[in-house]
Amino acid sequence: MADLNVLIAFDAATIVERNPGASRNPDAPTQVDQSLIYMTTRHDHIVGTSGAELNLRAEPGDSIRWRETTLSLGSDYKALLYRYVSSDPQHQLIRTPEIEVVDGVYPLPKEGTEGRPEFETQRYADHYWRTTVKRPGKVVYHFSFQILDRHRQLRGYFQWDPFITIEEA
Repeated sequence: MADLNVLIAFDAATIVERNPGASRNPDAPTQVDQSLIYMTTRHDHIVGTSGAELNLRAEPGDSIRWRETTLSLGSDYKALLYRYVSSDPQHQLIRTPEIEVVDGVYPLPKEGTEGRPEFETQRYADHYWRTTVKRPGKVVYHFSFQILDRHRQLRGYFQWDPFITIEEA
């Protein structure tokens, strides 16, 4: 059994710019242009190319973990997934994804040590959404997400409709 890590990168600055009247209602998120969202995983688990949709090679029992970020790596905007809805309501293909919060350690280069491999660490709480593959097939789902600016002000609630196709490895 394998852990498949999926990185979702949002072009948050452009999403906010193109949607100045974005929803402030988490139950009615604004639909987003898929060209502003990028999903990827390890090359040997991708079928075709990566983008706003993702076809994976996985086997029953494998875990899929989704993590989100922004193209600015959170310095200008932060994106946070908050809801998963699936076209697989009986959860025949994958288990309902759940949020897992874990402790993490982040290495930071020490100031003034350019050219030397010196660093310090910072502890933080990390998270991801995790599911388990039950059987091969195609699942269309909606991930809803919110975007916050650097001052932690809500810029809107959004969603897009990706799909995941699971082929046996």
